[in-house]
Amino acid sequence: MPTDSETIAFAAPGVRRAIVYAALSSRVGANLGPQISQMDRQLYFNTAPLQLTINQLKKVLFPWMVLDFRANPTKTKALCIFDMYLGNDDGKNDVHKTLRERMETVRQNSDMAKSMSWLKRVSTSSSRTVDSNIFDDMFRLHLFGSSQDHMMRSAHQSLFRQIIATPPVTSLSPQVSAEIHKIQQICKDAGFSLKNLGLTDSFA
Repeated sequence: MPTDSETIAFAAPGVRRAIVYAALSSRVGANLGPQISQMDRQLYFNTAPLQLTINQLKKVLFPWMVLDFRANPTKTKALCIFDMYLGNDDGKNDVHKTLRERMETVRQNSDMAKSMSWLKRVSTSSSRTVDSNIFDDMFRLHLFGSSQDHMMRSAHQSLFRQIIATPPVTSLSPQVSAEIHKIQQICKDAGFSLKNLGLTDSFA
């Protein structure tokens, strides 16, 4: 039986819009302690309502962005995912540290390509491809958490469980709408399918 995080991560594109609105409507409170991942710490311990709402949205978008990236991996998508979720990580987690090192190479390759002529960029592109599995370890952490403790794992799933149980509300504040529009534009500019992310609405 899939976990609540897996239910959201592998939801069909046709139901992701409803999950997005549920994430924007859900209100989660948890006391998880110091062993949770940086992503969870930012989500659960941030007390600003607006930021909490947007962090919950990002929480459901992350696996969909990774799946979209796997299907069509580009350096721009990889950098978008990394900067949106992991760019401010403190690097204490070994998985984050390894990913940060790999992403530095991706960023350097991206900057190098931008400085080349179109012909040279095309002719050398195969040497700068990004591994489609680069986020796999982070994907597993997202699904199951970073702790082996049963109670911690249960707490990790509680967010996803509450989102699934929350009736979607499509009426949003202007502040929330403005933040969603920024995310939509960032994802669109990076080449993600807004349909795959459940972000095709105007969110007015």
